[in-house]
Amino acid sequence: MAVVATAITRIFFSKPAIGFMRETVTGGWRLRKPKAVRSTRRGGSGNLAHLSAIKKLGQARWLVAMLVGLAWALAYPEPRWSVFAWLVPGCLLAVVSGREGWRLFGLAFLAALVFRLVSLRFLLNIPHTAGAIGGWLALSVYAALFSAAWAWICGVWFRCGLADQNWPWIKRFCFGLFAAAVWVGIEMFQARVLGGYPWNFLGVTQFENNPLIQIAAFTGVYGISFLIVWFSVSVLFAILKIRRATANPWSWMTDLAAPCVVLVCVCTFGFLRLDVIVKISEPFRVAVVQPSIPQRLIWESGNKEERMAKVLELSELALVSKPDVLIWPESSAPVTQENWPRVKRLLQEANTPLILGIDDFERDADTGEDRFYNSAAFVPVDDSEPVVYRKRRLVMFGEYIPFEKTLPIMKYLSPIGASFSVGTEAVQFPVGQGKTTMAPVICYEDAFPHGVREHVLPGTTLLVNLTNDGWFGEGPAQWQHAANAVFRCIENRVPMVRSCNNGLSCWVDRFGHVRRFFGEENGDIYGAGFAVFEIPLGQALGRSFYNRHGDVFGWSCLVLGLAGIIARLAKRRLHTRRKIG
Repeated sequence: MAVVATAITRIFFSKPAIGFMRETVTGGWRLRKPKAVRSTRRGGSGNLAHLSAIKKLGQARWLVAMLVGLAWALAYPEPRWSVFAWLVPGCLLAVVSGREGWRLFGLAFLAALVFRLVSLRFLLNIPHTAGAIGGWLALSVYAALFSAAWAWICGVWFRCGLADQNWPWIKRFCFGLFAAAVWVGIEMFQARVLGGYPWNFLGVTQFENNPLIQIAAFTGVYGISFLIVWFSVSVLFAILKIRRATANPWSWMTDLAAPCVVLVCVCTFGFLRLDVIVKISEPFRVAVVQPSIPQRLIWESGNKEERMAKVLELSELALVSKPDVLIWPESSAPVTQENWPRVKRLLQEANTPLILGIDDFERDADTGEDRFYNSAAFVPVDDSEPVVYRKRRLVMFGEYIPFEKTLPIMKYLSPIGASFSVGTEAVQFPVGQGKTTMAPVICYEDAFPHGVREHVLPGTTLLVNLTNDGWFGEGPAQWQHAANAVFRCIENRVPMVRSCNNGLSCWVDRFGHVRRFFGEENGDIYGAGFAVFEIPLGQALGRSFYNRHGDVFGWSCLVLGLAGIIARLAKRRLHTRRKIG
């Protein structure tokens, strides 16, 4: 990635490249033809050489944009080369420097699209060819628009900063903060619009950097995204300064000083936080079943008994260790009236309650319409009624079809025929006669920072995530999902246990460490089996700042970004009026 960054500065910020740009009335920079090129009609090999150089420069931008997108994808699992994330935003700005309008947006969109296509490649494993390809393309294009918008905003309103070698330090410093704030603001918007799609925010790349990510207890995952963008843009300015001959060869360090000091402070706080001694109580034993049932078999109605027999067989083995609760993943066990007595008998013999994923429905009393829900149920050992939680945030194209009523063609892009209904409230599962309170989230609900926060109420001691990533075969989806979930534990200071159909079944402590996961002994995280996790719930550390106050940092960044855009617009208008006058 360092080689790519150096190549970018040589291509786009060498003196010949800067010579191809001219300042516009609005203070921006755009590509221009040198004087020799303007006389091409008179012929001459020199003119053709200049034209060839301009053409190659344009082609290089598109190629580098794709390389930036590829490096961006490689920062996530797998292979999780997280160091790339620290250079991607700066490289993205360098690629679009000097471009305007649709060319600027097109370059940024290409990089973001390559990133999404590569990182979401697991969608192609969905056993519905047309829906898999359509959903992969549609979701990649949709998600890429947000990242492209960031580069477009920074490039349009502040593009002169990358070509202008005479910006004072304070202006470069403010631009770095502005760029980071806009990035966070866009992530906030992305997590909420059209139901939200918060998958793989930039900060998620650092899920294994435990000292750094402890700041998420205050800022959410958005704080890590902010630091990465700020540092990356500062590195870009430092590289530009190194390439410019100055009297002080160390002047580039001023651009990196502030973000580096903040990073040191954040990591120091993280190390101190990780050294906190928690009074450990008796471990809470959780048995999770991972049946590893292929999605195509889940869709087939003729093998329900076979699937149920497999889940029950694994459950009998897991219950030998006398866990405090047994957990089945989402969509794994087709519970029916015929097999329900056997399930209850199994639970009563082991004196162990069950948490499982179910399809729930109700009929609207007014309209007579049937509403279906993706739900989780807590089944006590006695004959009392199960506690049911209905999923509140649905997967686009997997559980609901956006605009299905206004745009019927959208149904062809999804492997599902109809949408689930949305649940309305968070629910708590009281386990062990209320000694442990578990907050359930289903599938990729654990990717929503503000969503999980709403589930972690005062007194919640453990998050439980039921998910079925069997849709995506054996690929990076399982690790990406777990990486997103890590931040929910830090943000709320609550551990999480994850029960998955084919991985990654694990438990994560309140500091974001993935303590144990199914398959770590033999390396087969996708196989069938069970695991018993001993989770030391310990003494509660108290509710975190993020859990109590929510996205204060994120909303502040959104306001700061909007204020910067408005200020720049006002300045450009004033400048234009003065030019005209």
